[in-house]
Amino acid sequence: MILDYLKKYAQKAYREIHLITTSPHFLFSNDPELIQNEVNHNYVYIHGFNKLIKNNRIPSEKLIEAFSYLEEEIVGYLQKHYKDKEFIFYLNADALVPAFTMILVSYYGDKDLKESSSLPELIDWYKENACFNGVGIIEDQTDEEQIESESEDISPSVAKRYIRLINT
Repeated sequence: MILDYLKKYAQKAYREIHLITTSPHFLFSNDPELIQNEVNHNYVYIHGFNKLIKNNRIPSEKLIEAFSYLEEEIVGYLQKHYKDKEFIFYLNADALVPAFTMILVSYYGDKDLKESSSLPELIDWYKENACFNGVGIIEDQTDEEQIESESEDISPSVAKRYIRLINT
């Protein structure tokens, strides 16, 4: 089981995921105008994997398994406590923080869900792009050199997102 693996090899990630799944503290509204309040309250950082990823000590398959477990536990919780309601589960990989973030909000059919990456794609992208040592700042460049280096180094995105629509 993934929790046993995390408890043995990734204690910080284990604590983060275990807390979310055993003591959920999500709040939802029946008002679509309050979605931003749901985002602010149901926003959780998961950065317990960073040291393992940085040192290449956890395989992508274990990360996928851990996040799939988290997702399924949340689905089970929502299905148990909410009937005939829709939710959106977001798992974001932010390369600049670096961290994974999880957001859970009510869904009212007004958001486009096409921007989602697959979970394996999200994990691989994060492993390749996360700035574990911070973002480098280059000083002592002329304005012309600065503009030239920025145009070469601009990445297409600093975050990727996995989305799942949950119907209860």
